[in-house]
Amino acid sequence: MMGLKERSRKSSGKGVVAMRIGQLLGVGNTANVFEWGTSEVIKIFHLEENAREEAMKEARNAEIVDRLSIKAPRFSGLTEYEGKTCLIYEKIEGQTMLSSIEPTESSVSDCAKLMAQLHIELHEVQTDVQSNLRTQLSANVIHSEVMTEPEKVIVLDMLETLPEEQTLCHYDFHPGNIILSPNGPIIIDWMNALVGHRLADVARTYMMIDSRAVPPHAPAWLTNRALRVLFAEAYLGEYERISGMDRGTLEEWFVPTFAARIRELRGEEQAEIVTRLRSAIQKG
Repeated sequence: MMGLKERSRKSSGKGVVAMRIGQLLGVGNTANVFEWGTSEVIKIFHLEENAREEAMKEARNAEIVDRLSIKAPRFSGLTEYEGKTCLIYEKIEGQTMLSSIEPTESSVSDCAKLMAQLHIELHEVQTDVQSNLRTQLSANVIHSEVMTEPEKVIVLDMLETLPEEQTLCHYDFHPGNIILSPNGPIIIDWMNALVGHRLADVARTYMMIDSRAVPPHAPAWLTNRALRVLFAEAYLGEYERISGMDRGTLEEWFVPTFAARIRELRGEEQAEIVTRLRSAIQKG
C-alpha cells in the first residue's frame, strides 16, 4: 500500500484489538458500508477476486478528491478487516437524495435540478490529472463479449472523433450517491472516477436514470416511469440551462457510453443497453 494512507487497528495494553463494524448504512453492487466508531464509516467490498484491486483503485481516486475543493467525505485511509482491504471515510449524516425524493412532480423536478447544479460544480473543479476516460471506455468496448466486431469498430471510430477535456468525471453520478447532509449535499462513492470530457459524465448519468432497470428496494418515485423520465429530462434541462452544453455533442457520447456500460451488466439490464446501443448506431 505504498503511497496510500494506511490505518492501523486500534490496540490496547493487551495487544492488538480489532475494531468491530457497527450498523449497516448502505448496500451497493460492489461493497457494503458500515459504521466505524462514532465519526467514520468502513467500506467493505464483497467477496470477489478483484476486491483488493478495486479498493486500491478507489483509494487512489479518494486521495485525488481529498486534494480538490469537492463536496465529498474525507478519506481516512485503507485498513484490513477480516482479511479484506477496506476503506475508511468520514461519516456523513443524512439521507441519500434517492431515498428523500417524494413521488411528486415538484419533488422529483427540484431534486433533479439540484443534482444538475452539483454536477456542474464538480465539472468546474480544476485538476492536473491526465485524461483517462477515453482509454477506459475503449478497453470496455474492446473486451466486450456481447458486441459484434463490426459494432466495436463503429464505436471505437466514433469515440476517436469526440472532443477531449481534462475534467474530473464522477462516472457514477446519480441520486443514490448524493447525501443531503445538514451542511449541504455531499457526493460519495468515487470508485469509478475518471478524467475526460464532461459530457461523457452527463451521458452516463442520463443513461442510468433513464434506464428501465429498477434496483431492489427502489423508492416509489423510481418505479414510476413518468416520474423517472421527468427526473432525467429536468436534470438535462437544468444542466443545459446553466452550462450551455451542446445537445448534439451529448448525443454523440451516448454510443460509446452505452457500449462501455454493456460489460458491467448482466441479464435484462444488459439486454436493454444493447438494444439502446444498436438503435443509437443506426441513427448515427
